[in-house]
Amino acid sequence: MNTGVTHDGKPQKIEAFPAGFQMISGNNYNRNTSLPNPDPNPLGPWTDESQHQLAERALGFNCLNYAKDTDEPSLMRHSLPEKSYLDANCADGIRLELMFPSCWDGQNDSDNHKSHVAFPDGVMTGKCPQGYDRRLVSLFYETIIATDAYKGKDGQFVIANGDPTGKSALSCSGVTY
Repeated sequence: MNTGVTHDGKPQKIEAFPAGFQMISGNNYNRNTSLPNPDPNPLGPWTDESQHQLAERALGFNCLNYAKDTDEPSLMRHSLPEKSYLDANCADGIRLELMFPSCWDGQNDSDNHKSHVAFPDGVMTGKCPQGYDRRLVSLFYETIIATDAYKGKDGQFVIANGDPTGKSALSCSGVTY
């Protein structure tokens, strides 16, 4: 166990993943969300900090436009924008983002590879929920997609599992150590 620093700069005891550790983030079947899109407050605090809501907030689509002076914050959009929006605003493509839970109950795994881990109250940082008091290394996956290569062409972007909303994007991402 080492002392590390969380995203908000606070020192905290952080553990490495033990041998055989597995976890999955996301939901392959999710097609709906009650979250605002774009999210006016992507880093919280929020009124609903249930694990369901935090898991939805852990998925993001960041519009890339390197000519602008400012970048969109991570995890601001929680679904894949329409192609017309991408063509008009995302001159350099889009970045799919997925945060993994970083709070652990101390068990190596669970049948669903999810229930032994939880998100902190700020998704990327914050306090772990009761029963998940062991802090793990934070994993934030980013995948850049060159949607700009299809600007002006007819069609629709669809996630590989057939999801046109993107709400299930990267949900099959798992980690085994």
